[in-house]
Amino acid sequence: MRFPQALLISAILIFGLTSSATAVVGVTSNELQEAKDLLWPGGSSMNNLDEFSDFSLQESSSISGGITAEYEARLLDDPWVDNELPHLKLTVYSYSSQASAQTAFQEILALPSFADGSKTTINSDQRYIYYRTKSGTSVDVFGSIDAEYYAYHLLHVNGNLLYQSSIYRPDEGSELEVNQAYTDAISNPSKVYAILISSLNTLKLAEAILFPPTTSDFTAKSEITSLDLSELYDIPLHGEIEFDVYINESVGAVGTILDSSGISTPAEGDLYLYINDDGRLFAGIYAPDFDSDCPQQAGWYRIESSSSLYSYEWNSVKLHYGVGGLAIHLNGKEVAFCHVSQPRSENDLYFGDFPHDSLNESMVGYLNDLEISYSLTDSGLIWDEVLSEQLFLDLLNTDPDVTIFQFLKEEAIFLGSDGMLYPDAELNRAEMVKVLLKAYNYRSEDETPNRFWDVPTDAWYLKYLNKAAAIGMVEGHKDGRFLPGHQLNRAEFFTMLFRVSGAEVEYQDYFRDVSDEDWYAEAAAFAYENGIISGRSFYPSSSVTRREAAQALYTLLK
Repeated sequence: MRFPQALLISAILIFGLTSSATAVVGVTSNELQEAKDLLWPGGSSMNNLDEFSDFSLQESSSISGGITAEYEARLLDDPWVDNELPHLKLTVYSYSSQASAQTAFQEILALPSFADGSKTTINSDQRYIYYRTKSGTSVDVFGSIDAEYYAYHLLHVNGNLLYQSSIYRPDEGSELEVNQAYTDAISNPSKVYAILISSLNTLKLAEAILFPPTTSDFTAKSEITSLDLSELYDIPLHGEIEFDVYINESVGAVGTILDSSGISTPAEGDLYLYINDDGRLFAGIYAPDFDSDCPQQAGWYRIESSSSLYSYEWNSVKLHYGVGGLAIHLNGKEVAFCHVSQPRSENDLYFGDFPHDSLNESMVGYLNDLEISYSLTDSGLIWDEVLSEQLFLDLLNTDPDVTIFQFLKEEAIFLGSDGMLYPDAELNRAEMVKVLLKAYNYRSEDETPNRFWDVPTDAWYLKYLNKAAAIGMVEGHKDGRFLPGHQLNRAEFFTMLFRVSGAEVEYQDYFRDVSDEDWYAEAAAFAYENGIISGRSFYPSSSVTRREAAQALYTLLK
């Protein structure tokens, strides 16, 4: 037994046991049975049916694998009626693990009675199913209720426990005596649901108070908790951090799970993971030189989970960073993603509060089963090792242009994507705008309007395109389009390059396929005079690859 009765009594006095919570994990059926007299909610903690009193506990008992209790409500206009009254039944079963409880829940959802309409599903998700049944024996999924009329049931899995809360009128073998009161009372399924969910939430909060975690690998008891994980683990530059996390109410758990910078000036690749007050997870990585499809603020890319941690239960969390993007997985599902392949910095990574800054902001909760792994290539190689030996996976060290690409990578002009460069892929107009602005140290503009109607307002390259238009590097088409996805040809590329360089030239009949009347004649002259293109042909309509663009920029910048 791991619960003091005084603790529960104190919680009842302070909280009234009415807060919404979810179940703990690891509670055995014996523990439930020993604590059953302390667990059952009082009628005042639950909503009630119209024209009926609060539900009052009639009896409770231990059953194989769990506990059950039955409540009854009286008719307000005639409280002396003592049969065919609304009943509420609560049942809790304990399973050996969260996984086995979840499996049992999924098996219940697959019952033929849900498919053939015997049980009518009103609403369901991965953890709840709210359903209605007609009169009969064993109308609930556990086969323990004999209902005289329509009955409503809420089945819920949480932790290693499986719950059922049901409202029904028991079949007592006589004619209906209570007129329309019960029929009217259950005519609104949302009101019935409010009773069922409040009964479960109150029961689960009591369980959470009685059965907190008994062991954990890391425990954050306050906002000043701090542990340097880099002293305990080999943390890769490209990898995944997985763990199980347990929190009480999310409002009290708010804070940092992982952090490598605190509030100090960040280094490229500094990383954090944070719990918000609604239980959602926030992750960020400092990548000022990368461009991606998620919001960036002051060099930080930030993502937030679409779902929240479950309170009073172990949640599985995985944070992926580096090659493959920044991603959060929660309980086996990807809940946030940003395609920014910035590797982690080599700064120490802390669990809880980052030390020595002015804020104490550790999460409050528990961590178990922390595992840190290296990201692998498709062929099973470790990305950290591959990228330490060569610039990009698809660029051999024997490539004749490796020096060029190394210089441009160091200058944050060609960073690649997920460890790949695609050196001979053709560039489109949007990509080249970004490359040229970075090459000439122009800062993009975040707050300028969209000048081209064919460019989405959330396009990753919009800030670069607006800056390019502002300095006259690009003009677009007369009809207001920019055609960002179109392949870039030589005439366009060298015109952009000529304009951003600020050079002044005059065409001198350098190429047989360029006339001094062509709109790109000065650009052709610029390419010739800077030794980028030799020979007598300019080939203005030929497309430009990353390699050709890199060679041109290297020639100019070096």
